[in-house]
Amino acid sequence: MKDIKKMKQIHIFVAAFISCLLFYGIVFWTGGTIYPFPHLFYLTIVFASFYGNWFITLFTAGFASILMSYWLMPIQIEDYMLQDHFSWLFRTMMFLFVAVITKLSADFIRNQRRIAMENSEQIIAFQKATFNGILNLAEARDPETTGQHLERLSYFAKILLENIPIPSAEKTHIISTIAFHDIGKIAIPDEILQKPGKLTDLEFEVIKDHAVIGGELLRRIEESLTDEDDLHEMIKTARELTYFHHERPDGKGYPLGLKGDEIPFAAKVTALCDVYDALTSKRPYKGPIPHDQCVKIIQQGRGTQFDAEIVDQFMAVHCKFKEIAETFKDGSILLEKNIFLHTDEIIKNKKMKKVNKTSCI
Repeated sequence: MKDIKKMKQIHIFVAAFISCLLFYGIVFWTGGTIYPFPHLFYLTIVFASFYGNWFITLFTAGFASILMSYWLMPIQIEDYMLQDHFSWLFRTMMFLFVAVITKLSADFIRNQRRIAMENSEQIIAFQKATFNGILNLAEARDPETTGQHLERLSYFAKILLENIPIPSAEKTHIISTIAFHDIGKIAIPDEILQKPGKLTDLEFEVIKDHAVIGGELLRRIEESLTDEDDLHEMIKTARELTYFHHERPDGKGYPLGLKGDEIPFAAKVTALCDVYDALTSKRPYKGPIPHDQCVKIIQQGRGTQFDAEIVDQFMAVHCKFKEIAETFKDGSILLEKNIFLHTDEIIKNKKMKKVNKTSCI
């Protein structure tokens, strides 16, 4: 880093030096300091002062002053009329004044920007810690929403999105916030949320409210942020996948019964990842379903329960889904519960099991 900064300063010094010589030539060939062209040196002085260090700043102002001095630049070339000393000294003082003021202003702006960035980073860190606390609280209440479940969803989303042509920022937002999908369950009564047996129709209707509750919670957070806020787009993605991850392309989902393209893309990704994980995981009312059977179930739901494009992508990478499901089984050692860690960073901390690719074809 120091070498890069040093090279940058060298380039600025060379540019300032050459431009001073260039402007000297312009002033000389246009007839001397009687014409306004000496003011061109202010461009070089401002450039050097804004981007260079103090040495470059003062050197540029001093070098410009020498080039426009009593000895090197007459006031009029044609008659070789020399400048008076006062004009040269006054110009020198102005060169130095502009250089110092520009340098002080540039340093002040950079310092204020650095302080603002530090404060912004602290606020974002606090916001992330708050979100993680809420998410962990929701986990503790729902026996199905384990830490491994949330980690698996992040891995599934990353694998599923690898070859889908969407902006990388959108992929990152989905991977980072997919853990929010069931945050609304924090408001569901324990006797329903933790019931070991099958839910009644009425109880299931109560459970379905978690999508609206979670979506509204995140909507309020989203509205408190400005469009320029670093977290705004991330929370927007979290809201969409939380509110709509139980919608279906055929319109038979909930809470709004959206169809096809009406469903946000992040919610479509979450729906498939969440169902696959539910099928392959052990629950109080069922055992884990084999991977091959899960693949058939998802394939059968193509275009009805799941988005056709998402299913097609799943079929191309489903072996990796099996690998993740086996590696991060419930009851294994948890990784750090930070939903905002990028998936690549998480994977570095845990060795993935190797499976025979032909076993899930």
